[in-house]
Amino acid sequence: MPSIGVYTESGRSPKSALAWVSWRNTRQVRPILASSRPSFFGLATASLTLVSSSPQTDYKLRAQDHNRKKRTLKNLKAKVAERNEDEFFFGMLSRSGPQGVLSKGKRWTGTVDGDRGNKALDVDTVRLLKTQDIAYLRTVRNTAAKEVRQLEERVVGLGGSLDGGVREEVDDEDEDDWMDEDEGPARKKPRKIVFADGVEEREDRIALEDGSEPDEDDDHDDDQKDGKEDPEKLRAEQRQLLLLKLQRRLANSRKKLKALSTAENQLEMQKARMAKTQTVGGVTKSGKKFKVRERKR
Repeated sequence: MPSIGVYTESGRSPKSALAWVSWRNTRQVRPILASSRPSFFGLATASLTLVSSSPQTDYKLRAQDHNRKKRTLKNLKAKVAERNEDEFFFGMLSRSGPQGVLSKGKRWTGTVDGDRGNKALDVDTVRLLKTQDIAYLRTVRNTAAKEVRQLEERVVGLGGSLDGGVREEVDDEDEDDWMDEDEGPARKKPRKIVFADGVEEREDRIALEDGSEPDEDDDHDDDQKDGKEDPEKLRAEQRQLLLLKLQRRLANSRKKLKALSTAENQLEMQKARMAKTQTVGGVTKSGKKFKVRERKR
């Protein structure tokens, strides 16, 4: 007698129906989660299905996360601004660009681009080298400062100013006139003593001062006097050229001294940042500024 099977309304036997139900329960079903939420304290709210109760709360959480990221970026920028410019490691040359790959595939030998097989120096050795560099810069700076002082003394001795200009020489007559105007009534000029070999020469000089026509001998004396003024004029021009030359040298020496002082200060800061114990302040990734605690004495 053939067995009579029991069938459901869907036309399936109970065994096949149970198998289908178990398969439906075991298959991976895509979970229905809320929209992506910001993470707090390392816990993803989306995985915990913490759905906000209102759109206002959801906007508040997103705004807080956005502000936190902005603060982090601001702190990172401040930290990068204080970085050591001499910092270098070969990992910087391992990529040809932002989208380059670290390895070269099967043919990659393990070395990065630009690796010449040199061994990197330890931090203590680098600090020692920087100390020697500082000593060299300090020696050169002292020499430049001494040269600047000597040039300043020479410029002042020639009547020049240290700011690059030239002092205007005031004649004695102009100075006397200026003094007379300030003091009020003119003072009596002292008598001028004239030295002469004889009476005739004395009378000729007095007549020349009074404005009378000089004799031929006087013309000859004037020619000799004019001849004496030419070397003085030439000497004054040479003095002016020397003054301009010294002022140019002084400007270049001051520029060199300023560059050496700046390099020495920067090297001092780099050496301080490389020390085992911090001797200069800084800022962390979270924006916290730390101060250097000096030893109590």
